[in-house]
Amino acid sequence: MRTSNLHNLFAKKMANKEDFCYSILKKYSLIVDFEGTPANKTAPPPLEDETFSKWKKRVLGSNVTDVLIYGPYVPSPNKRISSLQNEASAEHLKKVFRSFNKTKNNQKETAVNNAIDETERQFLYFSKETLQLIIDELDEELEPSVQQFFDRFLMQAEPDINTEELLRSLLKTYNTAVRLYRQR
Repeated sequence: MRTSNLHNLFAKKMANKEDFCYSILKKYSLIVDFEGTPANKTAPPPLEDETFSKWKKRVLGSNVTDVLIYGPYVPSPNKRISSLQNEASAEHLKKVFRSFNKTKNNQKETAVNNAIDETERQFLYFSKETLQLIIDELDEELEPSVQQFFDRFLMQAEPDINTEELLRSLLKTYNTAVRLYRQR
């Protein structure tokens, strides 16, 4: 159990490191790796004409060592792929891009959820003004008791009317009217 807790703590620290590296990538267009814990939770904004030494201290803090900046280079044609893989040590980069992917997936999920909520709202509600326009349009045709029902309903209604609530109210009132009519 104790080993599992240590593993979870290590995994969380690594995820935070990868998230931090991703924030550096977004703000500085630099792919970095380092050892230690950065002083900040996200990378601060760039400063003009800052040296690497000053940047490293300001952005990463004094507890970070072995800072690497990944950059493109052209290997010699006879270089073995296995050597390139060892030199690149891209495991950290995979984690940074996984963090990037997680961020993008979260953004997509949020956008989808917002679209679902908005669509639901559009189907479940309509504006008070819409109901008022319909009532005004049918003014001459509505029975006084129906007009009174809607006047009462509109006085209590929110700016967006819940369709189900209105239907329940209409059904209850209609049912009561039919029952009273049959009792006569």
